[in-house]
Amino acid sequence: MTQASANAISVMKASDMPLIPSRADFMILAKVRITMMVMITASIGFFMASREVLEISSLSSVWELQHGILLWMLLGVALSCMGASALNQVIEKHTDALMPRTAQRPLPTERLHPVSAWVIGIVLATMGVVVLWLQCGWLSAVLSAGTIISYCLVYTPMKRVNSISTIIGAIPGALPPVMGAAAATLQVTPSAMLLFAIMFMWQLPHFLAIAWLYRDDYARGGIQVLPVEDPTGKSTFRQAMLGAAVLLPIGLSPTIVGVAGTGYFVCALVLGVLYLLTTIRMAIRRNRQSARFSFFSSLVYLPAVFIAMLLDQMV
Repeated sequence: MTQASANAISVMKASDMPLIPSRADFMILAKVRITMMVMITASIGFFMASREVLEISSLSSVWELQHGILLWMLLGVALSCMGASALNQVIEKHTDALMPRTAQRPLPTERLHPVSAWVIGIVLATMGVVVLWLQCGWLSAVLSAGTIISYCLVYTPMKRVNSISTIIGAIPGALPPVMGAAAATLQVTPSAMLLFAIMFMWQLPHFLAIAWLYRDDYARGGIQVLPVEDPTGKSTFRQAMLGAAVLLPIGLSPTIVGVAGTGYFVCALVLGVLYLLTTIRMAIRRNRQSARFSFFSSLVYLPAVFIAMLLDQMV
């Protein structure tokens, strides 16, 4: 087959790809479940900052005082997150095709034209930043734009170069509560920085457990996560354990600095110790079962700690 024939077939194949995603494919492209988690963490940052700076005492008063800014913030954050997720999948289309865990996404399976995915990602991300700028202030918009850029243009390409990308990627992953706080108060409050620190440190052992479970996938895709560079798991599990150990005092710091009360402290202490024990167990056993258990424990830790913090503020 000549190069001209191959190019012609490629063009014909591309023209057959759908330009509009199905509802199910849009949900995958926009990573709606992750977007919902981002909205929750942003709303907690919003509420905590409002309470801290404006000295209000209930969720209803936040609503009244902010005149609907909370809704605009959630909309802007959701659009930004969905746009970044779509752009990430366009950039990683060929990598996703190599990994069984991601091979069935809309772009690798050619259920959606890449140009459409580009347009969807750019439009959603731009709308998210614009909504935040117009309705919530410049600071939340700048933080949103920085999150999108660092996630898509720094973290995503760096994944193929060095496992340090895990730390880089934890930065945009921890910014949603800061965006929420910025929308509420037009500043980065101490409580927002504490939430950022908790989310940043939580992501490291959380992701290392995922990376160990899917290390073969990542190796096929050429993604340089620590378990690919460290096949024995020694360094992976040691760092996961260290991350959970550092997370424990960081999780307690809201009470130490006076942002949260004793009830939160007790909950964070129990949750932090239990999560640390799962990483120690993972480091000792070094098998898929213990890594999976630690991963699911991390999914319990973060929302439970944030809910405890929110309830503590409302008491």
